[in-house]
Amino acid sequence: MSALEFFKTLQSSEFGRYVGGLDHLFCAVLELGHIAGMILLLASVLLTSLNLLGLGLSKVPLVQIQHSTRKLFWTGLTLLLVSGLLIFIPAATSYYTNDFFWAKFVLLGVALLVYFTLYRWVAASGSRGTWLAKTTGGLVLSLWLGVAFAGRFIGFFA
Repeated sequence: MSALEFFKTLQSSEFGRYVGGLDHLFCAVLELGHIAGMILLLASVLLTSLNLLGLGLSKVPLVQIQHSTRKLFWTGLTLLLVSGLLIFIPAATSYYTNDFFWAKFVLLGVALLVYFTLYRWVAASGSRGTWLAKTTGGLVLSLWLGVAFAGRFIGFFA
């Protein structure tokens, strides 16, 4: 099954038709939930990344910042995934030809991979201000901002 066929199947499913037939106010709430999720996730990533870069909260241990922002990250990621799927499924085929949609998913995959491997390892090590810490902080922040901007551009280039 090709990606296009999968998208068509999702969109034409009973669930896809049900969500697509809901009131526009529900769709607006989904969009707000998606934006709120990105804000929560980016707040967590920003606080930790700025610390790794040596630009913020320098008197607070890095492990404490990461522990304090963990709920923000997971709440944000959950909101993004749930609202994103509910936004995507009823209009799946319209996203298929959008380059920013595909860019968002490549960036999302790489951002999650780097976050759950290198980023967490560097943060757990407590090293701050080193070349690796600064590179990791900049990379993770750039990837998540790339996800946010690519997502935002999807609507402009539909």
